[in-house]
Order: sequence, then structure tokens, then C-alpha cells
Amino acid sequence: MTPPFTHASMQAKTLFIRTPVLAALATTLALTLSACGGGGSDTTPVSPTPTTPGTPTSTLLQGRWLSSGLTPAYTAIMVPATTGANTPAVDTVWALAQDASTLIKLKANGPAQSAGAVTGNVYTLGTTSVTAVTSGSYTLQASASNAAVQQMSLQPLLGTTVLFERTDTMATPLRAEQANGRWAATLDTVAVNWTVQGSSLSGTSTSGCTYSGQSTVVTTQSLYKVQFTETCAGTAAATQTFHGVATLSPDDTRLTVVATNAAESRATALLFVKQP
Repeated sequence: MTPPFTHASMQAKTLFIRTPVLAALATTLALTLSACGGGGSDTTPVSPTPTTPGTPTSTLLQGRWLSSGLTPAYTAIMVPATTGANTPAVDTVWALAQDASTLIKLKANGPAQSAGAVTGNVYTLGTTSVTAVTSGSYTLQASASNAAVQQMSLQPLLGTTVLFERTDTMATPLRAEQANGRWAATLDTVAVNWTVQGSSLSGTSTSGCTYSGQSTVVTTQSLYKVQFTETCAGTAAATQTFHGVATLSPDDTRLTVVATNAAESRATALLFVKQP
């Protein structure tokens, strides 16, 4: 995976920060979701997988995917229900614009791996704008030019049909200790600091918010399952609990978190830099 911190509540843009990320960090971080964790080459063919009606499906091919034909480009992380990383336990797509303007969360469901329906939300980060995706669909197929490259089309999304190609299977699990330490990010004028130790995380912001939660290793994908609660004194929404996933850069110095609250009315994208 920088909201308008009017009261430092994580509305949309928490830590795909406009100040450090889009300015100072944009060139060095690019997009942490596009280059984090382990992985491998993409060689798995797409084949229909029948499922039993009424049971959770795993329609997605897990991994990191890159959009084509969109400006700005989007990087997507596909997280199958079978990983146990999603709350609720459904196949989930997290897609982040590379200019940190938009975060998309979609839930996929279908009777076969090759096609199905998607629902979810498009969050305009830095604002309270949320656009529902209520009748979308996805199709998975191998690239016509290279059968080893998997493609997914989503429609209607962002007013068009969006094509993604898988760039990494993200098959190598992370270790809990890789995320240990102190992490910092800047949200416009607000600084956020987290400490991660084992499965526990805690932190504060300079605007008076506190954070507590858990980070759990996902054994089948290069991800952490993350749950954290933000408590901000003197705000209308004083306490919010977020659920999502986190990824690490290959050198373990950048931690990116994408998450939504229980009602999925608010989203956050947190981009941290490791501290000494």
C-alpha cells in the first residue's frame, strides 16, 4: 500500500504523503507497493477453477500487478481469500495510484478463476470522496503476446476498462522480525511514528493521535496482515479501527500499509521510512 489531517484522523491519504512522498520521496520510493517483499517470475497459466456455491472462492492470482494505459499508473496487490489476510475473508484487490492520489479496494467473487464480479470503493486520497463500484467485473487471461504473462481487465473502473499485468507472484513470505523497529512518516505538517516489535505495533502523531494494533505474517504471500486502532482526542470520530495489509521494500527500509475502516467509508495508505 496522506489524508487531510484536519484533526489527524486517517481519512484517505495517510502516508502516501503529499509532502514527503510525492515530493521528496517520490523519486526514491516510487511506489512501495510496486517493489516490495519477495516474489518470483510470473509463469502460472490461468485456468478455470470450479468452486462449490456458497463457499469462499479464490478467484484471484496473487501478486503485484501494474496497470497499462492509465495516467497515473496504478500498482495493484491481489490478495486471495485463502491467504487469511483479508477482513472479511474474500479475494481482495488493493490498487494505488503512483501519484498517491487514489486508493482502490475491490472484492472479487466468481464461479471460476477466469472471470467474475467485483464490488468496492474508489477513495480519493486527501479528501473524503468515496465512489462505490457496485456492478463491476473482472476477466483473467494470459497475454496474447506472451503466454507467461497474466493479465486482468476490470470494468467499469475509473470510467473505463482497466488492464493490469502481473509483474511478481509475491510468493516468498516475510518474517515478523523484518518489520521490527521504529518507523516514521510525515502527513503534510503532521509526523506519525510507529514502533513494531514482533506482532505488536504502537505509535503516536504530533497532532495527538495514538495507534495500537497487530501485524501478522501471511505465510503464503509477501505481506503482513495489519489491524490497528487510531484514537484522536477531541475529534468527531475519536476512535477508528482499520484492517488491511502491509508490504516491505526489498531492503526492509520502507513499510507501506493500506487499510480501510470496518464500514469501508474511510481508507488510508501509510508509507513509512525505517528510522535508525
